[in-house]
Amino acid sequence: MKYRTYMSLAIIPFLYLVGCNRPDVIPDHLEGKVDRDLRYIQVKDNPEMYRGKLMLAGGKVLSATLLKEGTRIEVLQIPLNSDLAPDDRTETSKGRFVAIDLGQNVVDPAVLNDNKHITIVGEVVGATTVKIDDIEKQVPELKVKHITVWDRDNVRAYYPHHGYYAPYGYGYRGYYGYPYYW
Repeated sequence: MKYRTYMSLAIIPFLYLVGCNRPDVIPDHLEGKVDRDLRYIQVKDNPEMYRGKLMLAGGKVLSATLLKEGTRIEVLQIPLNSDLAPDDRTETSKGRFVAIDLGQNVVDPAVLNDNKHITIVGEVVGATTVKIDDIEKQVPELKVKHITVWDRDNVRAYYPHHGYYAPYGYGYRGYYGYPYYW
């Protein structure tokens, strides 16, 4: 009986760590080099000013095209949550950006279809032009250093404190809902 108690005490922390496991968005070799304070809106306004800086950007893939030199990914920017995953529930998009993968991180653009959510560690290389309907628009261009492709169903299921996600918001709202607790 004592043996089972000790085993269960040893297994519980292990299960918690496994259940709260998330992808490594920033690899170890890039950890100190990424400017975590650099926001998309700053780069959007003046991409030349931030040329050469490493930043985090994320969003929903609009298109991915295989080119001779690599993969060109057009992304609808979505702000990142605390887990560095795109979270379209909190804010609206501030625009688009283009990510160029010259390092062959994305072998096949089909991996990015179905409006996949991604987070990119990218180097700002300037601006490029995209066509939105009949209008050409200047957007920031990033050179991909690392890419994380999120499984959309699992992005929202991650709740770091208790291992569950409450589907109607966080916390207990009572039988009759907020603000009634009886």
